[in-house]
Amino acid sequence: MADPANECFALRREDGSLTGEIKPRALVHRDGDLHGASHVFLARLRGGRAELLLQKRSAQKDSFPGLYDISAAGHLDPGEDFAAAARRELAEELGVTGEEPEFLFAQRNEYHGAFHGKPFHDNEIAWVYLLVLDRPEEAFTPEACEVESVHWFSVREILRAMRENDPRFCLREAEFCRLLPYLAQKFGIPVDKL
Repeated sequence: MADPANECFALRREDGSLTGEIKPRALVHRDGDLHGASHVFLARLRGGRAELLLQKRSAQKDSFPGLYDISAAGHLDPGEDFAAAARRELAEELGVTGEEPEFLFAQRNEYHGAFHGKPFHDNEIAWVYLLVLDRPEEAFTPEACEVESVHWFSVREILRAMRENDPRFCLREAEFCRLLPYLAQKFGIPVDKL
């Protein structure tokens, strides 16, 4: 895992192409520069309903500490492509290796707020992936500095949490809602039955 204090990101243009500029993580999030990330959702089917594995972010994270988030996600290292970053994050954050997540779509995400008393502007293009993997929570080996724990949630639980603005979650609603038709197709059930 890269040391966040020394981590650098390759900046991107609106079309997703690289600008050629590399900048430290803290400055990218201070200035709101556009950069790349890979988001991997792990899913399984239980009792005819779709479930997603969510990670509880470490309390030491620079953003959204202690909240439930995407199964595995992270920024691209300079020179790294989205697929390689997805595989790396699965290994680093969950201990999942030898699996190839399926690319679904690209998603533009923005967040503007503050954490730890400092402005935080996340402006990213994320490639969103899906991996169907039915393992018990204890079979994952979360990286302690990144992930406090993992938990399977039903899609219905997550949707209810979003509707109720549950402060325990930091998933991006637009991205999550775009994921649902892919889950429905993957599991062969209607979106409203997920």
